[in-house]
Amino acid sequence: MTLKNELRNLEASLPDSDINVLIEKMLGNIGSTDSELRDTLIYQTFGKLICEDYVTNEQMEHILEVCLRNLFMNIGQKESDSVFTRSFSSLVMVLVLDKDQEKQFLSEDILKKTTISSMNYLKLEEDIRGHVVGKGWAHSIAHGADLLTAAIRHPSFDPTLSFECLETIQGCLFKTGHPFMDEEEERLLFAVEALQEKGVSENDMENWIWKIFDELNEVLEKEGYSLNFFWKKSNVIHFLRGYYFRLLYKNRCLKLRETIGTILEQ
Repeated sequence: MTLKNELRNLEASLPDSDINVLIEKMLGNIGSTDSELRDTLIYQTFGKLICEDYVTNEQMEHILEVCLRNLFMNIGQKESDSVFTRSFSSLVMVLVLDKDQEKQFLSEDILKKTTISSMNYLKLEEDIRGHVVGKGWAHSIAHGADLLTAAIRHPSFDPTLSFECLETIQGCLFKTGHPFMDEEEERLLFAVEALQEKGVSENDMENWIWKIFDELNEVLEKEGYSLNFFWKKSNVIHFLRGYYFRLLYKNRCLKLRETIGTILEQ
């Protein structure tokens, strides 16, 4: 039986399945270019197994360790199928982190390693494609942002890493290649909001927003009105607009909203 058929029929066979064998098969195909197998079947099956307690704490730790290694498989390559392995490993890691909030089975060391790895992944990922024709969603920056957000929201998040998280998010806005086209900015905003919930002050956020503006101006001074500048400008504008309206909707941080408005006007 193929893995696709096995996963399609999992509901009926699950009580009798060898979970260890199934986990290894799914981890081995986590970056498949078959979008149905990768996205619909493997990812959703991991969600079922983890969320509905079919796997042990030890099995979840193993899943997390393999996915941590996968995050950096062929990192730096562009237009390579390895992006699917990196991106979907990050999504599965989110499932484990969310479950740990309930069961608290991960050590402080592995949690900190996961947070640092989530930042390093976003810093190093160069394949920023969203949807890939014929292969489905790569969405590396969006999925990496989901992982960073889960790490920040975890009760064991180390607040001394907050400003490095902000630097990581800023770096994503200035990646080269092409502008974001699949709402990556919105996913990055979830990480920003999580940082504010963890205690990053409105004043700190204002200073950070000005740093983004200053970096964009540096690109303009260096490159002029290049295509690369306009792509990065697009990312920044969409990010700041999204941030402004999320704050407005929640009726929060009036001074910060005014700062964002001033920058957008300029």
